[in-house]
Amino acid sequence: MRDLERDRIIERGDVRMIIPDRTLERRFSSDEPLTAEEADGIARLVRVVTYARKVFTGEDMANEWLRSPNPELDNEVPIRMSATDLGAREVEAVLGRIEHGVFG
Repeated sequence: MRDLERDRIIERGDVRMIIPDRTLERRFSSDEPLTAEEADGIARLVRVVTYARKVFTGEDMANEWLRSPNPELDNEVPIRMSATDLGAREVEAVLGRIEHGVFG
């Protein structure tokens, strides 16, 4: 399994939004696969972070945007919203508007 922290696509705290620490440790230690829901959640976070990095052309600006309250999202924090499918779609819609120069 890919070491998500080492590759820094998403941070451990981001994973905690999807899978509690104890559950994740148990999965790793007993070589259990993630559930479909857990795998979907991780894939969703990776997708949103990757898209943000593309839009902002780098890790630092993308991380700042993902972890700051956003007025376009009712001052919610984009990475936290991305823990749900609906939230991730809203975040991706805002990123799409930024990518295409359509603001507010």
